[in-house]
Amino acid sequence: MKNMLPQFNFHARLLGLCGGLLLLVPQLGWAVGTPSGTTISNTATVSYAIAAVPQPIVTSNAASFLVDKKVNLVVAEIGATATAVNIGQTGAVIPFSVTNLGNDPQGFTLAAASATGNPATGGVAPFATNDFSATGLVVYVDANNNGVYEPLIDTATAIPNLAAGVSRNVFVVGDIPAATLNNQQSVVSLTATAVVPTTMAALVATAGADTAGVDVVFADGAGVAAGDIARDAKHSAYGAYLASGVGLLMNKTVLSVLDPKGTAIVMPGAVLTYQIVATLSGAGTATNLAITDPLPANLTYVPGSIAVNGIAKTDAADADNAQFVANTVSVSLGNVASPANFVITFRATIN
Repeated sequence: MKNMLPQFNFHARLLGLCGGLLLLVPQLGWAVGTPSGTTISNTATVSYAIAAVPQPIVTSNAASFLVDKKVNLVVAEIGATATAVNIGQTGAVIPFSVTNLGNDPQGFTLAAASATGNPATGGVAPFATNDFSATGLVVYVDANNNGVYEPLIDTATAIPNLAAGVSRNVFVVGDIPAATLNNQQSVVSLTATAVVPTTMAALVATAGADTAGVDVVFADGAGVAAGDIARDAKHSAYGAYLASGVGLLMNKTVLSVLDPKGTAIVMPGAVLTYQIVATLSGAGTATNLAITDPLPANLTYVPGSIAVNGIAKTDAADADNAQFVANTVSVSLGNVASPANFVITFRATIN
């Protein structure tokens, strides 16, 4: 019997060690997807023999704990490219996604802001350069999550309830200034903040050391917006509007005058040569570009005198892009990529 006691004491110490390990391992291997408030409980058993006789199995006490609430999220601009817009455009859309990386359903408030200066944090290409500021920024939630902004359907400005592990598309909608912009961009940030589902009340992280109850733990990383630090229950990302606006300048002049005496006196019978210069600047495409010039009643068009960039055109509405119909000179240029320049000339006689 002397050898039996040490054997039993060894197993008893092993049992105590196992109980201590059970209290530590679940905290180190916390399952992210397990909902908060879930009770996880486990026991250990030990078997042994005395003089080759199996003894009753000894069961430890139950080691139990509650899973804490993990608050985590990520915001991302969809496509990681700047959204092409035109100068003066209203309702321009940048698509983002908000993903709930926590272990519970979560509500999210949403806010958009124009970047100040050239973003230093997260402002990697193509979002490093900030040339101008879009205005009237509003965030709308994609109601059917189809990735297409539908103004009559996508009217919500917050996400009241998003299941764990699920993403939702959202749109930043803003207006582009009617200014001269040539391949310039406006960088904007979208910030999502985790809140209590449905009530949208603020979340408060549990202070101090881990408690026996359900703690609220912020686990998010730092975002790009000013003040968006790690573990603050919010995350932000950049997007950008790229203004490829087309500027159009029209200038009409009387290029020359030739009167019946061969001089340049503006008198009845004198022939005026008109010149129209259309200049497109910026970047982008002007679609269905058409120039029309109705002649006043005291002028008579000189047949066959229209030229575009030095190339003579017919007066008929035919395959070339110019015509004289209803006392009006017109030139149809179609879709024109900027920059471009067109010079139109024609002649008319003073009645």
